[in-house]
Amino acid sequence: MLHSVAHLSSGKSFSMPDAVHISIARQFSETPFGRYLEDGKESGQAFREKILLPLLNEGRSVVISLDGVAGLPSSFWEEALGGSVRAGIAADRLRELLVIETTEADLETYVRLGWRYIDQAEVKRQTNQSH
Repeated sequence: MLHSVAHLSSGKSFSMPDAVHISIARQFSETPFGRYLEDGKESGQAFREKILLPLLNEGRSVVISLDGVAGLPSSFWEEALGGSVRAGIAADRLRELLVIETTEADLETYVRLGWRYIDQAEVKRQTNQSH
């Protein structure tokens, strides 16, 4: 059974036929780790800057598959997704363009965590703008 979370404010799932599909395990690393580039080539910043942001900045829809990763350390995952908000892509825009999915039950928590990191970064961004 495929568990796909689009995390739209409406709560509806949707099809993204023109989306770019990214498998973290196959196209980036089976063992991603680290927050910043200085932590290594498998860091969240590397994933965000080299793969995710170029697509999102073009307005491309992106489906990120978590299948096959050994895990997603919080430093990696927060930097990849929360860092996208800090790089200027609002959480609402991410909800329009991004799907995070997995078919592996033990990775489902990372789908929820990814959206939590996006939401937390958005709250901080809005708080900083109001000051």
